[in-house]
Amino acid sequence: MASANDIDDHAADERLQDGYRAACHAVKHGEVERLRALLAQSPALANARSIQGRTLLHQLCDWPGHYPRGLETGQALVEAGADVNARAIDPERGETGLQWAASNDDADLAGFLLDAGAPIDGLHDDRRPLAQSIWYGCRQVTDLLVRRGAALDLELAAAVGRADLLPSYFGADGELLPSAGRHREPVNVPIPGGAKPEELLQQALIYAAIGGSTASAVYLLDRGADVNGVPSGFDRTGASALHWAAAGDNAALAELLLARGANLSLRDARYGGTPLDWAEHFEHPEMAAFLREAGSSSRDHS
Repeated sequence: MASANDIDDHAADERLQDGYRAACHAVKHGEVERLRALLAQSPALANARSIQGRTLLHQLCDWPGHYPRGLETGQALVEAGADVNARAIDPERGETGLQWAASNDDADLAGFLLDAGAPIDGLHDDRRPLAQSIWYGCRQVTDLLVRRGAALDLELAAAVGRADLLPSYFGADGELLPSAGRHREPVNVPIPGGAKPEELLQQALIYAAIGGSTASAVYLLDRGADVNGVPSGFDRTGASALHWAAAGDNAALAELLLARGANLSLRDARYGGTPLDWAEHFEHPEMAAFLREAGSSSRDHS
């Protein structure tokens, strides 16, 4: 998503340059009447793209979101023919408006997009709307999607705290059933070599930690998930469950993981940080103090 200082308001089609720029300004500032007039004057604006590949609907959903009169703006664009399922930036792998609304925790806009035809489970059942709301800690959209019937598999059920569903993904022999699903990247970043089926249990534990579900983590650890495992396929971050518990300031989950043997010295692959480093980076002083104490106690008993 674009940063606040990177407003992508130049049209790819030079013939639409002035109209697109004015329409983009109207979208960002809630000038719905002005937007409707521009769309009536130039209907091609409804699905025109910026140089980087954003439609006006993407502009509405883009970071930081929550623009004034957002639902009215969205309605004006949809009535003018805007494609609610267009992918931004990359037409093949780019993110949809629903994904961006989910990433901004804009539940009102996400609900509007669902009503306008965006599939709740993502294009081609990629499950990314829910996965992204979980990944970015957007609980209002997570709750909305679950309430409205988003499909759950092993990973997503673990993340949203539906530990009661987890046994249904295992057979009598303890092996994962097809209903457990497959790993899907929460963001549109390809997994080198593709998803690894053998990591699904481990990836579900990471999802449980990201979603903050202690009950799910208990179940998955009891099923054999490695408390210190670092599976692939999470934006190449390469972090353990304890890293994610520290990032989410989840004391109960951190205590559980440490009791099960979590290694305080593990460093993530992307930034080289320990769980304590993550707690400090995300400004969780109580979690940082807890991890320091846990590390000190561990050294005292060694």
